[in-house]
Amino acid sequence: MGRNPTAPSAAGGGIGLVIDGEVVSGEAGSYPVINPVRPAEVVLDGPSASLAQVDRAVAAARRAAPAWAAKSPAERAELVAKASAAAGAVVGSSDLARLLTREHGKVLWEAQFDAGTIGGMAGAFAPLVAEALEPRTLKGGGGRRTSVEYVPYGVVACVLPFNWPVSVLGNKILPALLTGNTVVVKAPPTCPGAVLAVTAALAEALPPGVVNAVNGPGPELGQALVGHPDVDMVSFTGGIPTGRAVMAGASAALTPVVLELGGNDPALIAPDVEIDEALAAKIIEAAFITSGQVCMAIKRLYVPQEKVSLMVEALVARVGQEIVGDGLADGVTMGPVHRPAARDRVEAMLGEAEAAGARVHRPARVRDEDARAGGYLVSPAIVEGATDDASIVCDEQFAPALPVLGYRRIDEALERANDSAFGLCASIWTADDALADEMVGRLQAGTVFVNAHGTSAMDHRAPFGGWKQSGYGVELGPEGMRAFTHPRTVLRFPAPS
Repeated sequence: MGRNPTAPSAAGGGIGLVIDGEVVSGEAGSYPVINPVRPAEVVLDGPSASLAQVDRAVAAARRAAPAWAAKSPAERAELVAKASAAAGAVVGSSDLARLLTREHGKVLWEAQFDAGTIGGMAGAFAPLVAEALEPRTLKGGGGRRTSVEYVPYGVVACVLPFNWPVSVLGNKILPALLTGNTVVVKAPPTCPGAVLAVTAALAEALPPGVVNAVNGPGPELGQALVGHPDVDMVSFTGGIPTGRAVMAGASAALTPVVLELGGNDPALIAPDVEIDEALAAKIIEAAFITSGQVCMAIKRLYVPQEKVSLMVEALVARVGQEIVGDGLADGVTMGPVHRPAARDRVEAMLGEAEAAGARVHRPARVRDEDARAGGYLVSPAIVEGATDDASIVCDEQFAPALPVLGYRRIDEALERANDSAFGLCASIWTADDALADEMVGRLQAGTVFVNAHGTSAMDHRAPFGGWKQSGYGVELGPEGMRAFTHPRTVLRFPAPS
């Protein structure tokens, strides 16, 4: 395998585990982290933690927890803001965006956004945390006074996905820290480099043990962390099967969990909407960002039956502008999917739909030099004429493939959109505000967008969480900040006379 001689190492706060304020090597050795566009290329040696190191990371977080929780919210906010800024500086000075592109596959501009947001996230979250922690006082008769305060859990385990690893890291650990918890991060093993480097920078700017990180392939490490008796709360983002395993592992100690899981997001185009290039561009952006590997990406598109051909034509024209290949190469607009199983799964879905009579349109250009390298490249697909029971419609494809489905009545479209085990996000596209309000009230999803969809339309001030099998609990907003605490009710009565 090829190897990059300039790949970051544990020296100087680079790529290593983070335990009790130190960057250390993995006691279970290391493993190759490969470039999805060129699988023969090793990007870095991923440190593999031993189970004893998981214990030490949790123990460090436990030791640091009382002093960290004892600080005032303002003191914590100041320290976390400095740590967040320090992490942002490391992202730039170490060019972690390029590392993220090489270990993940996403195009460089997206990696820059993913990694670059960490520098300002603490400042965005701090006012929400202040609101979330505001105690409530309830007066009653006879001199009784009831107060409700919000107390940090203690040690929080944060388990990260591969698709937006640094952004999700910030979404989890910064609110956890600001609300008074210490954390142990489980990095995504297939692309741990940028996450571990950012976590090391955060840890260096905070008291030892406040931020820790472990990493390693295989399920044992995650199971040990989420089921650890000294972990007080688990925050997980990932797929539904792993989410079930996390919940089962945490259940032994009745450890509370927040799960942000998969989605099969429908987008509904109302009859009044004009089909044009601008609409097609918005739909493709929302569907195919990160090569379709986003939980809240559009996965199903419902269009009035008489406009299906126009919609497909516009989408195909837009997809024809895509260039698939190495995310660091000039002109490339879409990288590979992250793992070969993801490529094989979506190709099987597309083959099934085509065999059943659907038309699969794939007009994008795949760079020849990258195709010859054996990478996990998927030419983005628009699927016309798939049936509702096709796997490309029923299941989460998590790849750049979008079925376009015709409907004859709004009621029918809503019923079909809701006919899913998922309920993460949905979107409505219409200029009719009354119709939008009616449809919002009938869609079964934790987040409903109107005339937008996806990551670029999110508002961190509002809670984000899925219904049905798309999740349990919420992140973001004051509600998501408060999820890292448990309430304590204090009832005060007049002293005995």
